[in-house]
Amino acid sequence: MKKLILLVCIFLTSNLSTYGQSKWSYIATVEENIHVSDVRPSYNFINLSVPAGNAGMRMGAFYTHDDKISAEATLGVIGISTPNRFSSGLIPIEVIGHYNVLPDLSIDWLSKFNLDLGIGTGLAESSPGNYGFAEHMVVGATAELGNLLPFGTLMMGTRYTMFIDDYIDGYVNGSGNDKILRFFTGVRIDLGKSNNADELLAAKNKIDKLSGDLTAAVLAFDDLSAQKEGEKSRLEAENAKLKEQLQSTENGNSSTSIEATEIINEFNGYHVVIGSFPEKSLADDYSATLNIDGLEVKYVESIPTYRVVLSEHKELRAALEALENARGITPNAWIAVY
Repeated sequence: MKKLILLVCIFLTSNLSTYGQSKWSYIATVEENIHVSDVRPSYNFINLSVPAGNAGMRMGAFYTHDDKISAEATLGVIGISTPNRFSSGLIPIEVIGHYNVLPDLSIDWLSKFNLDLGIGTGLAESSPGNYGFAEHMVVGATAELGNLLPFGTLMMGTRYTMFIDDYIDGYVNGSGNDKILRFFTGVRIDLGKSNNADELLAAKNKIDKLSGDLTAAVLAFDDLSAQKEGEKSRLEAENAKLKEQLQSTENGNSSTSIEATEIINEFNGYHVVIGSFPEKSLADDYSATLNIDGLEVKYVESIPTYRVVLSEHKELRAALEALENARGITPNAWIAVY
């Protein structure tokens, strides 16, 4: 097992330089330990020898497979002690896997919450100057605080280490093996994170700008749609009013295609109309778009409106023939009596 863990650590560390720009990171942690062994731990942290004698640090490589699965391999130097009873050191090598149990967090500063499981070995000082390898298993949990540091990810958590040996504290009493509970804080330096952060920021700014443009476009579209509906309603009302004024004309013809502009005392003729607008500029623009010779814009004061007239006729028959041609331009063409 010791050789296997050493080989894994060497492999992970050597691959950092090769794949550093993708999923690999450096990791460094500091920790404070509480030993669960044959000797009672001291909780008198006012005595500085207690936190000093149970402190440690680790460094290594961190691999991120995806949003749920990651792993680390570390080499550390830690101490465990109880003042006036014992003091020993460990040099552990560990390989630990992480599984993110909360992948869809809505909290900005908490990017992941991992459950941890791993194995390790290391030199343990069973007595002053006497070292031996101690295999162990590790379980724990890690919170990754991804948005608090500009250069990496802050990590905080706890780990429970269970040794297969009972000499970690230098004492062998009873049947229970030694254990260590540790609380740690670390930094994972994500290689290439600064460049990625700049790219993400630029992308976010671009998305924000496009979102603003899209919002403005939607508002403009809604405004134009409202104007269109208003104009449509006005024209429908106007058309309904004019239809009520239709007069029976020559040969007894009565058709919704023939419109009387108003109740008139003197008959002048017929206009074949292909458009009606509330403003002259709109009528002129429409005429220019059609590019047909002979189009005229006539102002009807009684409505009031501007009509685009294709032709004028004295006889209804000629107007009806011209209407058929006009409907080749627009199916909404009609005849107006003036």
